[in-house]
Amino acid sequence: MAETTHLELVTPADIMVQKAANMVVAPGAEGFFGAMPRHAPLLSDLVRGVVEVHEGGKVVNRYMIDGGLADVSGESVTILTERAEDLDAVKREDIKSRAEAATGAEADFLNAVLEAL
Repeated sequence: MAETTHLELVTPADIMVQKAANMVVAPGAEGFFGAMPRHAPLLSDLVRGVVEVHEGGKVVNRYMIDGGLADVSGESVTILTERAEDLDAVKREDIKSRAEAATGAEADFLNAVLEAL
């Protein structure tokens, strides 16, 4: 069995993701970085962008986040963010209607989600 790292993606409202992954790629403030099992400890600011979950050499899940913080250790990756959307589970029409009804930062984020779809 391949080694894995444990991913947790957390928003103020929910623990959105808890799963094992071969690699997690996140949008760091200084560029994208990948975290794999046995990664050196790292604390990084995150910018708005897509978090990719890799298994078996392929991207299996994508999550749009609205910035935040990543805490990486040899065994886990924890991402704390204000907002997140599962790009593999949302429907374009739903995001579009939510964006039209939203204001401010929420509307900006949902428009970014639409661009990522």
